[in-house]
Amino acid sequence: MTDWITLKAAARDVAALKGARVDGVHLDPRRLVVTLRAKGRTLPLAFETRQELPSVYLLPRAPAKARTPGATLQLLRRDLEGARVEGACAPFGERMLALHLLGRDRFGDERELFLCGEFFGTHADVVLGSGGKVLFALRGRRLAVGDAFALPGPKPPPGRTLRGYELAPGDLLRRIASGAYSPMVEVRGGKSFDARALPWPAQGALSPADDMLSALSRVAAQRLGDMEVRELRSSLRQHLTAQRERALRTLEKSQAELAETLDLPALLAQGEALKLHLGDLPPGLESARVADPSDPSRLIEVPLDPNLSPADNMARIFKRYQKLRARASHLGQAVENLEERLSELSLLLGEVERAEDSAALRALRREVLPDASEDGEAKQRSGPLRFITAGGHEVVVGRSAKENDALTRAARPQDLWFHTKDRQGAHCILRPLPGRAVGAPDRLDAALLAAYYSKQRQGSHVPVDYTFVRHVRRPRGAAPGFVLYDHHETLFVTPDAAAIEAIRRRRGSSRS
Repeated sequence: MTDWITLKAAARDVAALKGARVDGVHLDPRRLVVTLRAKGRTLPLAFETRQELPSVYLLPRAPAKARTPGATLQLLRRDLEGARVEGACAPFGERMLALHLLGRDRFGDERELFLCGEFFGTHADVVLGSGGKVLFALRGRRLAVGDAFALPGPKPPPGRTLRGYELAPGDLLRRIASGAYSPMVEVRGGKSFDARALPWPAQGALSPADDMLSALSRVAAQRLGDMEVRELRSSLRQHLTAQRERALRTLEKSQAELAETLDLPALLAQGEALKLHLGDLPPGLESARVADPSDPSRLIEVPLDPNLSPADNMARIFKRYQKLRARASHLGQAVENLEERLSELSLLLGEVERAEDSAALRALRREVLPDASEDGEAKQRSGPLRFITAGGHEVVVGRSAKENDALTRAARPQDLWFHTKDRQGAHCILRPLPGRAVGAPDRLDAALLAAYYSKQRQGSHVPVDYTFVRHVRRPRGAAPGFVLYDHHETLFVTPDAAAIEAIRRRRGSSRS
């Protein structure tokens, strides 16, 4: 797509923009975009060096200006912004396109600038030169800042390039010399696959284009879309796979702990048997065979710690029994939730693999990563949402797993914790005011917020559990936001938008 013949045709189209003014400069690690203003039109001209797309093309719209430009971008803006296009050329036989500009230096003196796209595959680069010196090199593969700069002269055309066209070499060179180009785009499977300035033995259907630059732009848009699909798919696959592996590890630990609770009757029998024979056991034993209290004719083996007395061993067994019994019901629910989460992650991974375009993948990203903006960067947040209940108490609502985790960890033991029952959602902390009781309307407001900021936002009669923060704990090794809780009560609420808006309007509440 970026052989020297194609670039010569593209240079003619760029040269037609003579008089256009450079209105802005955008810098990426592998691309430089100069936004040109010509006859009331905005033309973002991109010099691309990525191996998948070493080319020059027009973007559909100008990239957003960087809010905090680095030193290199600031220098480029100083050198390029305000400069006017004088022409463009592509040296004969070279895979290069040079944009000729007339600008001013830092002292206000007029000077010539040459912005060159060198499209040499893995060695592609973008270089800005003036006065025989390199002012900027995007990648520095061939030239670096301060090196001598000069446009290359013509060289014999590579025979391999000439053989890639349908015309005889002599006819091909005559058409190039006369500028008799006929830009075309090759379409394969409904996608713009390649673009050239003259007929070539393409495998797909050839579609004529108005000019070479628009043909290159069609192909670039297609390839950029395909690259975006690959990048989105890869990032989502990586994120979901990591989430699944973490959930699997947590599930294995929870299942192991749940398996221990199956021995509760045996553990209780050991403690009761040890209690009946405390006076018969000397210290220092590693185990003891004593009669089963429920069946004196049967002996049971009780493992002991030789460093503890028989009474201390008995106390340790009863303590372990009480701990496992308290956790048994919650571990069962935790295992069920984790299995549901793994099933959900598997479904999402399947959707990621089946998605055919970037729009579908972006929709999945918004579902999987609600804190990600459209440009893929994390949104700048000022912390969790804050609301005021009917009684004047503060409710703080987390908006991500990490935020939920930090919020619950930082809460006071006497604060109330709200969360939708058995469903993903925000952790909501109700912070009582000193000396003021929390009433039913306050709990209702907090429950409404918990339901609204969950996957049950559109539901009705949503169950919301609440308890004191002191009864909420995060298991060791669990993912951020995953907790176990007990001593809870349940409210059933319908997250009505009007009710949520009324809570938001109270003085002191923040808006989402």
